[in-house]
Amino acid sequence: MVIFDLDGTLYRTHETGLQALREMCGRYDLAVAPEDERYYLYTTAKDLLKKIAPDMPDQVRERFGDELKWREIEIIRETGRLFEGIPELLAELAADRIPMAICGMGSKEYIEAVIEHRNINNYFKYVYPRVEGFTKSQRLRMLLDEAEDAPDECVFIGDSVTDLTAALDCGVPFIGVSWGYGIKEIADSAEIVRNVPELKSLIYSFLIFSKIEKGIKNLKKPLIIGINGVDTSGKSAFSGGLQKYLNYRGFNTLMIHVDDFHNPQSVRSSDNTPEGYIAKAFDTEKLAELLCEIKSGPVDKQIDLLDLDTDTYSNKKQFKVKNDTIVIVEGVLLYRPPLDEYFDYRIFLDISFDEALRRARVRDVPKYGEEFLQKYIDRYIPAQKIYLHEYTPKERSNLVVDNNDFNKPFFYRK
Repeated sequence: MVIFDLDGTLYRTHETGLQALREMCGRYDLAVAPEDERYYLYTTAKDLLKKIAPDMPDQVRERFGDELKWREIEIIRETGRLFEGIPELLAELAADRIPMAICGMGSKEYIEAVIEHRNINNYFKYVYPRVEGFTKSQRLRMLLDEAEDAPDECVFIGDSVTDLTAALDCGVPFIGVSWGYGIKEIADSAEIVRNVPELKSLIYSFLIFSKIEKGIKNLKKPLIIGINGVDTSGKSAFSGGLQKYLNYRGFNTLMIHVDDFHNPQSVRSSDNTPEGYIAKAFDTEKLAELLCEIKSGPVDKQIDLLDLDTDTYSNKKQFKVKNDTIVIVEGVLLYRPPLDEYFDYRIFLDISFDEALRRARVRDVPKYGEEFLQKYIDRYIPAQKIYLHEYTPKERSNLVVDNNDFNKPFFYRK
């Protein structure tokens, strides 16, 4: 489920809210400074009046808030706009049958005016407005508790410290949008996107990462997650995103790249067949020894690994694993002896071999030349086909992710 804040996340509140506020402040002879206007964008009229008119009688404050609300709703119905790209994002999520909800701090009438005026009301299965006396954290908790089809995978999108606090209080992953009104206060505490295409990509990734987090929740630590797939399937990028996600969620992590455990050129080139690639490309015994130590207890050691460019063991890597560490191991040909027994949770990134070749052309040809593609055709892809048939990594994985589109991964439901 994707849960959105409304103001500053989906809706351009400043264009209608500030117009109504200035009109009301003029009518009530109240001075409102630019910083007060900014404050109003991610709070309520009641809180703003406590700040700019602390001596205003309660009855007058109530009338001011009521008149402000209905004037703003009038303006919304005339000129209200969503941020650029948001309508298309919502339509795409809806087309992919991803449940969506709004948890905002505006009134029921206000939120309904926005979503009906912009014709997006049918996208949201749940709409939770502000209720007097309840915090945003409490309203988000109510949504999560009452949503009958709330899946394991979930993410909250917002733009302020109120949104981030609600997500943290409810244990929900959070994405911040840079175009919002309170983003400065949360820039160092959350994953922040700069535009809607970035947001779309991160939503699809976070839904998968959220499912992985739920899947490993009760596993004994230190635990080892494997991320496998054929060449160019996106293992490094996916692993990096997962590690960043887990770090924001408060986990201690360590990344291990199988590419760091290559055998020297003399060993790798001793058998140029597909079978030789499987048997001789990597020093699986050295990696298995490290994984065995990790499973046995805390580790703090340096290993001299191969530098592929110089073909020397000058790549010095420090591996530090505590009792609560989540270790992410990414690379090809993972789920086979002697490595396979050490993985607590297996992920497989699935792409077609046509897509693998297309990515190889983009990634490897500029560096190694056009002839490098022949290695994929003659060796790498045949080796992967042998591996897929002999070791059935997809069938034995906890999660299989279709990663043919980097920006829109999705998992196959078992």
